[in-house]
Amino acid sequence: MKTKKLIIPFLLISSLAFGEVKVESVKKVKTGKDFTYNLTIPQFKFNGKEMKDLNGAFTNDVLTTIERTKAVGQEVTKMDSDLKAEAFMDFDEYKNSFGVTSVVLSDYMYEGGAHGMTVLSSYNIDNTTGKILTFDDVFIKSAKQSFEKGILQIIKNNKDGKYMSDIESVDLNSAVMYFDGDYVVFKFQQYSIAPYSSGEPAFRYNKEDIKSFFKYKFN
Repeated sequence: MKTKKLIIPFLLISSLAFGEVKVESVKKVKTGKDFTYNLTIPQFKFNGKEMKDLNGAFTNDVLTTIERTKAVGQEVTKMDSDLKAEAFMDFDEYKNSFGVTSVVLSDYMYEGGAHGMTVLSSYNIDNTTGKILTFDDVFIKSAKQSFEKGILQIIKNNKDGKYMSDIESVDLNSAVMYFDGDYVVFKFQQYSIAPYSSGEPAFRYNKEDIKSFFKYKFN
C-alpha cells in the first residue's frame, strides 16, 4: 500500500510536467459572382484545451476577411467585370529541435491591379508551458541590431537583383520569426527588402551559431 501511495503522486506530477501543443485547422470556402475566398486557419490546443484567446483572434480575422472580400469584390467588378476579389489564407507548421510549435500564416488578398499582396504572421508556442514566444522573449537585447547588420551586409553583397538595390537599413520588425529544424528563421514581408519577383526572402541561422544571443531556456 505504501508503494502505491508513492507512485500515484509521482505519476500525477509527471503528467503535469510535460505539456503538449496541438495544431488543428478550420476552413471556410466560398465563391460568389464577384469574389472568392479559401481560408484555412490554425486552431491551437494546449494540454487538450483550446487556446481561446489565440483561436478567437483567428476566427475574428476570418470574419473580417470574408466581409472585406465581399465588399472589395463589388468595387473590383465595377472596374473590370472579368475580375474578382480574392482572399486566401493557409499555414505551415515547422517541426524543430527547440521544443516549440512554430506556425507561419500566409494571408493573401487581391483587390485589383497587377497582383495581390501577401502578409505573413508567425506563432511560436513553448510546448511545455504554452507560452507564446516573441523575439524579445527568445533573444538578448543586442541580438536585433546584430541580425539587422548581418542581413544588410548579405543584401549589399548580392549582385543578382534579388534584393532592392537602394536599401540602407534593415528592420527585423518587417520579418516573422519561426523555428525550423535546428534553425531560427527570419522571413521578410513582401516589398520590405525585395521586389515582388523575389517573394519573401528568408534568412536561416543554426542555433549553434547564435547560441550566445539566446536568453530563453528552451526545453
